[in-house]
Amino acid sequence: MSAARLEVSAILLTYNCVDFAAAALESVLSQDCEPMEILVSDDASSDGTFEVIRREVENYSGSHRVRVRRRGSTSGSKSAHLNEVIPMTSGHVLVSFDGDDVSVPGRVRTLTDAFLRNPEVQAVYSGYSLIDEKGRHRGSGRVPHPDPGSTPARWFARVDAFAAGATLALRREVVDVFGPLDPRIHEDVVLPFRASLMGDVSFIDEDLVKVRRWGGSLTADRARFQSLAGYRTWMLTGIDKARRQFRSRLADFDTAERLMLPRAPDLEGLRKVARDSLAEAEASAGLVDPSPWTRWRCFLRLWRSGSSAYEILQNAALAFFPRLYLFYKRKTLGTGSEPGPL
Repeated sequence: MSAARLEVSAILLTYNCVDFAAAALESVLSQDCEPMEILVSDDASSDGTFEVIRREVENYSGSHRVRVRRRGSTSGSKSAHLNEVIPMTSGHVLVSFDGDDVSVPGRVRTLTDAFLRNPEVQAVYSGYSLIDEKGRHRGSGRVPHPDPGSTPARWFARVDAFAAGATLALRREVVDVFGPLDPRIHEDVVLPFRASLMGDVSFIDEDLVKVRRWGGSLTADRARFQSLAGYRTWMLTGIDKARRQFRSRLADFDTAERLMLPRAPDLEGLRKVARDSLAEAEASAGLVDPSPWTRWRCFLRLWRSGSSAYEILQNAALAFFPRLYLFYKRKTLGTGSEPGPL
């Protein structure tokens, strides 16, 4: 590897996205960067996605090196799929692509430039726009990222912090040091956090990916906003996930301490960030309590704890006007104006 070049492995994962797989693959094959390794892995699709991918690759004659594979059965999660696929790649930088999204032609070049400018950068993520089933623009996605006064390590230590997986790239060393992902935890929650323990994490304020919101991707989102009871169940399930993510953070802190990674001297403070964020998540359960009095008291407690202006507004809507809040969420799904992950 020369000083001015990084070997890149592009990983495209597909599953039951037959109408969009060709466009997703074309956006990988059209990357205007140095020849890279491309691994397309289909998660046992049942709708013809794999056949579309295989046909597109057979007709490709460019300089990128492309391999295609298909699992015999579904992996169960993107993290489980990645655990199997990453060891099959050889690049120094791993770039994630999703089977129903479209990346702009200069995405990989922009990402690798960020790595080359700063050897301390271990992961890079970017902004993204939203498109519908027909590829029509539906606004920009909301990308939470560290405030100017914060650091990537403190930001990603929170149990609710993530970097959208569709936009993520990271150095292979992050995987080599920490090992496989927990299949029950989303990769975009774990990988940027692990990268932040090894060095810097860089955000590129450009929409480098067009994330598709379509019937299949919106179904689960829309279902949780149909009723207060359904939203309550979803939120309590999310708090259980936060507890699992907290335990995962603690295990990664232990690894960083044992291996004396760059953030080792800061670990006690980072552990506190993780504990405090879990406490906030657990306290937020009161926002979906059937009792209005309990919801109002919960809102006041979260407000006094120093929530951001965005969180205060969202918590107030849920505590005082829950039905209106759910109606708004249903109406704005996939439009680009939808709120964040609460």
